[in-house]
Amino acid sequence: MPVTNRTDRVRLAILLKRKPGLSKEEFDNYWADVHGPMFTSMEISKDVVKYEQTRPNQDMVDFLRATGFSVPEYDGMVVVEHESHAAMAEMFQADEFKSLSVTDADNFVDRDDMQFIPLDIMTVMDEQDR
Repeated sequence: MPVTNRTDRVRLAILLKRKPGLSKEEFDNYWADVHGPMFTSMEISKDVVKYEQTRPNQDMVDFLRATGFSVPEYDGMVVVEHESHAAMAEMFQADEFKSLSVTDADNFVDRDDMQFIPLDIMTVMDEQDR
């Protein structure tokens, strides 16, 4: 069976580094306890398919580096899924998003070091299909 891009959703991955002066714990706590709930309470988030906060697993980072793999220095990655890239762009252009989410990011994220990766999803294998 040929593998094709999903048509029901797209994904945006955003790599994050913590704001200078914040400890890893302060970054993690603010992101989980303040920013995440603030994002999910926004009206514009009701159309988001999925919002995930991911953090590097240090044991796996150490293992990968010990085996010769390069692992970038980031403190976390946001994964947002939306129905389309156009819908994702609408969210980013919304006044509510700019005034709340973007402004709040300055409290814990080094915005100059954020990396945005807009993604189409092509599922090659899924355990549900076995």
